[in-house]
Amino acid sequence: MLKPIYINGIHSIAPQACFENGFFDKELDHSPKSNLKIIPPKYTDYIAGKKLRRMTKLIRLGLVGTQKVMEDAKVKEIDSIIIATGNGNISDTQKFVNAVLDNDEKMLVPTSFVQSTNNVVAGSIALMLKSECYNMTYTHHNSSFEMALLDGLMLFEEGNVNTILLGAVDEITDENIKLRNNCNLWTKEAIDPLSIYHHTKRTSALMGESSSFFILSNQKTNDSYAELLDVDLFYYSQKNKVENRIKEFILRNDLSLAEIDLVFGGFNGVSSYDQALETIINNLFPETHIAAYKHIVGEHPSSSAFAMWMAVQNLSGKTAPKEIYYKNNSKSNHKPKHILILHKAYLSEEDYGLILLKKICS
Repeated sequence: MLKPIYINGIHSIAPQACFENGFFDKELDHSPKSNLKIIPPKYTDYIAGKKLRRMTKLIRLGLVGTQKVMEDAKVKEIDSIIIATGNGNISDTQKFVNAVLDNDEKMLVPTSFVQSTNNVVAGSIALMLKSECYNMTYTHHNSSFEMALLDGLMLFEEGNVNTILLGAVDEITDENIKLRNNCNLWTKEAIDPLSIYHHTKRTSALMGESSSFFILSNQKTNDSYAELLDVDLFYYSQKNKVENRIKEFILRNDLSLAEIDLVFGGFNGVSSYDQALETIINNLFPETHIAAYKHIVGEHPSSSAFAMWMAVQNLSGKTAPKEIYYKNNSKSNHKPKHILILHKAYLSEEDYGLILLKKICS
């Protein structure tokens, strides 16, 4: 992009201890799980009890994430709210549909219907902040977060905004898990999620959820984490076209393939899926670190937002835990300057997303 865009605030709620951005400072949880649900914060510290009881998990995650990321960035006002969610508010949608069936389509409480829309998180954030600024929700399944980022970059290019609140939220519910378990695409047995890449014959992925928020700005501060260089998303079925698109993406940002120090790949533990993704990365970046993120937050549409949360901390100087590495080709004390996130859809394997980040030089 022509204008530098800085990431000045970050926050994530995930299945690992991430709430205070302390993921890089703690031991990771290896306990066996059949799906990866978030570790919930103490919501009453951020939302009044009377309001809280009417809110489902997705809305709570959005409101808490907003407060924490604005606190981290030390900002009180924003010019735009952009939210990505692949699946939307599943819990309220299920609650409303079940009420329709249970009550024979009569005497329905409207709350669940109103809150079942995908843009309820962005709307709730605007109400909390009393904001009338640009407000957009992207529900493009596995491309949701990349679409939201692309919109944010275009707003900056137009020169109409200085600060953007950008978030990604997706949830799983017990009913959702039961429905998905009717097919063989999802793991049913409890396993150590951090060991899913050690098995060569896995055929199912771990379901997951997460909430990640960022403050993007055209102004660098003393506390800026990293610079967002570019975003791309595309649909290709042929491996050579995917590789060519990635090459073009790197070159248009005045970088060589060798200057990419770390690649976050969207590996999910399914051997055939991971092998295809690994082949692409190895062909382009044979000497580069390869990291993963879905063994931390599970397979869900906006999981690449968590990858960006990890990447910007890494670029800001924090040392990543050894468990994030899928393949380590360099020295363990290597500090990356450029990180590429390569996101690939699970159920539609021809959908790809790219996010390019840069370390801020002092």
